Amino acid sequence: MKKLAVLTASLIAAFSLMGLGVVNQTKASASTTVAAGSPSLSVNKIYTTTTKVTGKATKGVKVIVESSKKKALASATASKTTGAYSVKLPAKQKAGTKLYVYAKNTKTGRYFYRIITVQKKTTTTSTKKTTTSKTTKSSSSSKKSTSASFKVSTPTGTWNSTSSKGYKMKFVFSQKTGLNEYVIKGKKTAHVLKNATYSVTPKTTTFWKINVKAKDGKKSTFYMRFTAKNKFVLVNSKNQKIKTSVGKAPAAYYTFKLA
Repeated sequence: MKKLAVLTASLIAAFSLMGLGVVNQTKASASTTVAAGSPSLSVNKIYTTTTKVTGKATKGVKVIVESSKKKALASATASKTTGAYSVKLPAKQKAGTKLYVYAKNTKTGRYFYRIITVQKKTTTTSTKKTTTSKTTKSSSSSKKSTSASFKVSTPTGTWNSTSSKGYKMKFVFSQKTGLNEYVIKGKKTAHVLKNATYSVTPKTTTFWKINVKAKDGKKSTFYMRFTAKNKFVLVNSKNQKIKTSVGKAPAAYYTFKLA
């Protein structure tokens, strides 16, 4: 009996020195198995939307992901500087699926593994909806704030345009003399519309329709959008900025500023 006991003790010691994973295994939890002298391994939660298994392990060890049938799905090597790893899965996993994640030292044969159950992702969708809703409201508030930051009650005054190919325009709105339009190039000025009657139809606080009737009875319409209290651009009926030509001035995007 003494010889048998000595032989058994010798065999255990021999297996321990070899560092095989089956020797001195202890369970850390229901889903964690630890082999003596094995590498360390942590695994982040795996959801039905997960495409990569991530976590940290002993630096430089091989990380292997296997199915519950012990079929290898994918593998990667933990960083030699941080121990971080990322193993790309061949496909997303179903809820309740058990994955075996191994950290293995290929030189010593020692290993460590965790059994991870795939969880159903239920909170992400509602969180995203809430965030989107808040963003939309914030955007709407911003727009309202911008449109209400200035107020224009009348176009009365002299408005000078930006230039295009040396040409500039000048619109003069007056309750006494009506609407007068000028085209200016260098020192030359052409008076293209004289003392026309006009009326203003506000579409919004900054988007206006201008109805014009020239002295010869010819009627016309144009639209303006105020971008500031003292600036406007010419637009179409859909409030879209357009190129405009008056007299000999070339068609271009002009911005008018109150003199």
